[in-house]
Amino acid sequence: MRRRLLALVLALSPLTACGIADTGPTRAGAPASGLPLPGRHPAAVIHIYFSSPVGLERVSRPYGGPDAPQAAMDRLAQGPDPAERTRGLVTFIPSGTPAPTAVTRERGTVDVHLPPAWTANRTALRQLVCTAADAVAVVGTGPENVRVRLHHAEGGEPVGETCAR
Repeated sequence: MRRRLLALVLALSPLTACGIADTGPTRAGAPASGLPLPGRHPAAVIHIYFSSPVGLERVSRPYGGPDAPQAAMDRLAQGPDPAERTRGLVTFIPSGTPAPTAVTRERGTVDVHLPPAWTANRTALRQLVCTAADAVAVVGTGPENVRVRLHHAEGGEPVGETCAR
């Protein structure tokens, strides 16, 4: 019985080959990008905060320009893209509102100048503050460690805020 089984296995073994010859190792191309590699800069992104049923959510947008705080303000004013809206993300910044102006003069602080007649609820203000803070946060510190000074167009003393997600 054993001999028959062995003969059957040997007879059928050529039928189990897939027909693809071994080619050996081949080049696969460049490594995946997006994660920082030793000695290289991390991928250039800015983070925008939108509202969701569970609170503020941070989304990443590609960006490689010199003025990240202002670019973040511009993208925040544009609102979530279609894919983000599909995920349930919304903005409480009034539609058609011009983007605030963000200026960084010292490390760990960003001044945000609100447009005239800018009115927004508390959630919109949190979106604005966290987006501005994240744009100037340095590696090793989070946006909660950045001080955001809000300057109203009507004047008065700036209001200091921090990002509390």
